[in-house]
Amino acid sequence: MATVNFLKNFSMATLGATVIAIGMGGTAHALTVIDFQSLAQPGDGLSNQGFSYTEDGYTLTNIDQNEFVTFNTGESRYLGSTALINNTVNGTTILTKNDGAIFDLISIDLGELNEPFNSSTVTFVGTKADNSTISNIFSLDGVKGLQTFNFTDFTNLVSTTWLQVAPFHQFDNIVVSDNTTKSVPEPASLIGILGLGAFGITSVRKRKQQPAVKA
Repeated sequence: MATVNFLKNFSMATLGATVIAIGMGGTAHALTVIDFQSLAQPGDGLSNQGFSYTEDGYTLTNIDQNEFVTFNTGESRYLGSTALINNTVNGTTILTKNDGAIFDLISIDLGELNEPFNSSTVTFVGTKADNSTISNIFSLDGVKGLQTFNFTDFTNLVSTTWLQVAPFHQFDNIVVSDNTTKSVPEPASLIGILGLGAFGITSVRKRKQQPAVKA
């Protein structure tokens, strides 16, 4: 029974971080997934979520006049997981760490916003600790659902900014690393963990302007 409980609590993200750590001399970055599940609401329509949202030491800020919103679980545009939406056309969203420390941005899930679902392009601009910037551009496939996009060289960031441009998007499952390190098992112990993981772990996929969300 102890083994079953261990497997239930040993996430795929932790397993991945542990595997990477063996090639990094026995340390691993602490990964965090910002998933917005605390905002889930039943019924149709949408819910206002204010101009900022904080989870696990990170804050998303909407600097425009229309609030962040989420689709309720009965809404036809709900994508199976509660995602956050900047509800301002050309609105700006900023991701920062609460203590002002640097972080790495690993990946994000993006989904189409309004029906009919059309492909949209989202440009992310990261500002690094040395004030240099980097950008990654992701294009959605125009099919209803969330897609995972992996960032390239979004490391040592103090902030990441992106715009809500037509035909608009919603976002979920932001994976970040806070650049701290923690101990991981020795290789011999890791082999045992991996063996258990392969046997018992499964992966779950889980300016006043017009609003971006159509009524």
